[in-house]
Amino acid sequence: MTPVKTFAIAAALVLHAAGAIAAASTSDVIKRQAPRGITPTFYACVDKAQGATDQGACLDAEKKTQDARLNTAYKALMGKLSDKEKESLKSAENAWLDYRTKSGNLESAVYGDEPVADLTVTQNDIFRLCDRANVLEKYLTVVNDR
Repeated sequence: MTPVKTFAIAAALVLHAAGAIAAASTSDVIKRQAPRGITPTFYACVDKAQGATDQGACLDAEKKTQDARLNTAYKALMGKLSDKEKESLKSAENAWLDYRTKSGNLESAVYGDEPVADLTVTQNDIFRLCDRANVLEKYLTVVNDR
């Protein structure tokens, strides 16, 4: 996702709360960029949000949901893999965690300290969590089918 598109999504969150976006709901704007797996509860929450604090609460709740989803998939996958496969998964997860951290650090530096920047960085992290959960769930499907 490009920084401009990501910033536009976060700006849509803020502008929607201010009543500046009437044609498209905040969730419609976010859905255009979001990976599969973001919950309907999140979309409903951002549409009801009345400001940055409410939006932040929506993001925090979705982040917990996606993190739990990722952890559930990881644990289930670990329970089905051979020892060699487990080592590969651990290595891949460590690399992904490093990528996640470094991406967040870069985004924080690029977007700055404005409230919309915090929303953008958090939303991007949620999308990374969701994408990774999707991948692990796909691997779990493959392992279950063998």
